[in-house]
Amino acid sequence: MGKTLKLGIAASALAMAVHGSAYAQDAQSAAPVQTNENIGIADIVVTAQKRSESLQKTPAAVTAYTGDALVQSGTTDLRAVQNIIPNARFQQEGATTQVILRGIGSNLDFGNVEPTVAFNINGVFIPREGTSAPIFDIDRIEVLPGPQGTLYGRNALGGTINLSLKRPSRDLETSGVIEVGNYSLVHATFVQNVPLSEDLAVRGAVDYTYHKGYMESGAYSKDDLAGRLGVLYDPSEDFKLYIWGSAAIRDGHPSNLVNKGLDPTTFTYSENAYLRDRPWDDLRPGALAGTAIFGQPVAEQQKYDNFVLGAQVDIGVGDGLTLTYVPGFFSLRSSSDYWLGVIPAYKTDNYDVITQELRLAGDSDKLDWLLGIYAYRQVTKAEAFVGRLGGPFFFRSSGVLRHRVKGAALFGQATYSVSDSLRLTAGGRMSGDDREAAGVSNDVGNLPYTFSRKYSRFDFKLGGEYDLTPTAMAYLTYQTGYQPGTFNEVPSTPTQENAIKPPKLSSITGGLKTRFLDNTLQINAEAFYYDYKDLLVQAYDASKPYNPIFNAKATTYGVQVDLVFQPTNEDRLTTSIGYLHARLKEYDSPGLSQYNGFSPPYAADWTINAGYSHDFQLSAGYVRAHADVRYESAFYADFVHSLGVRQKPAAKGNASLTYYAEDESWTIGAWIKNITNEAVLAATAAAGIPGPGTAYLEEPRTFGVRSTFKF
Repeated sequence: MGKTLKLGIAASALAMAVHGSAYAQDAQSAAPVQTNENIGIADIVVTAQKRSESLQKTPAAVTAYTGDALVQSGTTDLRAVQNIIPNARFQQEGATTQVILRGIGSNLDFGNVEPTVAFNINGVFIPREGTSAPIFDIDRIEVLPGPQGTLYGRNALGGTINLSLKRPSRDLETSGVIEVGNYSLVHATFVQNVPLSEDLAVRGAVDYTYHKGYMESGAYSKDDLAGRLGVLYDPSEDFKLYIWGSAAIRDGHPSNLVNKGLDPTTFTYSENAYLRDRPWDDLRPGALAGTAIFGQPVAEQQKYDNFVLGAQVDIGVGDGLTLTYVPGFFSLRSSSDYWLGVIPAYKTDNYDVITQELRLAGDSDKLDWLLGIYAYRQVTKAEAFVGRLGGPFFFRSSGVLRHRVKGAALFGQATYSVSDSLRLTAGGRMSGDDREAAGVSNDVGNLPYTFSRKYSRFDFKLGGEYDLTPTAMAYLTYQTGYQPGTFNEVPSTPTQENAIKPPKLSSITGGLKTRFLDNTLQINAEAFYYDYKDLLVQAYDASKPYNPIFNAKATTYGVQVDLVFQPTNEDRLTTSIGYLHARLKEYDSPGLSQYNGFSPPYAADWTINAGYSHDFQLSAGYVRAHADVRYESAFYADFVHSLGVRQKPAAKGNASLTYYAEDESWTIGAWIKNITNEAVLAATAAAGIPGPGTAYLEEPRTFGVRSTFKF
């Protein structure tokens, strides 16, 4: 879809809104909880345990942000959410977003590798390549680190991210966001909510983003259009029907990777060096031209069409009983050309996924419980190539021609109130999964291979929570998790199967959730210990035609402390500190013992997020000044700690200055991100000419002006 047509669609949406004013978002910029008119910290209601409850009464380190807070912080996709989540990496890898929570996640995007952190929109599972679609018009996002296998199943070994969209309401509403910035940024979101009757409402939203490439070749640009339509039928307390659909098209130029780890003046190894003074410069002029054996990198094309359809039906079937049905369908067609430094590459992914969940929930004075059935079927095709067909350096790096995985699960969880202060929780999930695949091996000879395996597993959860005071709760939880095994892209032989064992996890977490000083100070803390068996690990080297997956043991422990201090209506301080000790050991393949004790990919020992905002009251409205910073200690991009894949400790700061109208109908303000223009690694691998590494990079310094409106 061309830029002209996209702008026409956005202009049509704007035409619906020209007769209105606008409003100020009622959430703090980049703050996990909202303020109210009085001094004090208000609660957010979350559904992390598939029931509505206060964030402060959820016995887990859930980080939750309202959609309005994300708008004011300029968070428009999952990758940007990384800036406000402790112990997390949400980073680009082509059409996908790598998601790593507390050191656990999939660091490659091949068709035989599934994510270990689940991403759900309105309860519908979204595969890895769907995570790069834009985020707009949402109610909230919830990030749950650690295993969530009892309630969320196979892909929640390392955690779960839940995105809840804004539902249609009985209010006539037109709202939106308009912003412009450097790199010719144009971003607009327009939302129209229409009540058709007392019982029926429709909500539509469209989002468009355009910016020129961050790289000298023109690569790393956006020309993305997304739309959403939702219908809510709500005739009574005993029946609600919500149907929604979304689509996204991405036509910008995908990011190229840049060379890392070589000093361009001496052509000797230097871990923190890039070939160009500006790290995002992907060209090879002058003395570097001799390394461009395929020619200079260019801005390549991509195709990305993503469609999701979901629904939720809630039926009251008795006193305190609710039956809920959540079906979902996901389809994606994605292909892109890009450059691994100066080596052209190509990747394609096709997905068709059907999910269904039926659950019955009940609540009483003493007991809250739910029972559910979950079923899914996912079919994918994924191929990747390195080099140019017919050129001196060309090979297939992945050839999964058909990969079908399906399964079903029975799950349940119950919380019993022993007393007004003490509650006990127990849960379990019985899962059965069936995986089949066929493809062409990228090993010597490009031989065909097949794979077929079935898995079953029972996971459980036991926990307790105790109210120390009316504003302080302690909790302790033990739970297990699992993910179906997978395969290496080679034929099985009599002496070596291509099967990889399923990862398993046992974990224990304990924490405190507290409020002090007349509800102006909130301190939440959680300590965790995870013991992984048969965790999937893989290191990618683009010079090798075949990079096998291994099983390994891993031990992860650490602590997360989150603080919110709001001494006045005008001042707010937020801080999150995460310490993580994640280490791999005891690989099931010989010759890897030398890597025992190494950290997993992208597992920084320390992350610190801090933000402060102050409101300056005016005669009409007010101005909010906000600043935040994220510090991350060093990490490596693979488990063998290859040369060229280490990110040095880095800090990135952002700031904004926003005027809020007195009637909260509109805002306008200026913002800047990555103030110091810090180059930070995203997906990275041992590869490249001259190497030793090639890397995607996070965004450079950007700045602009943003306005919001609502009427």
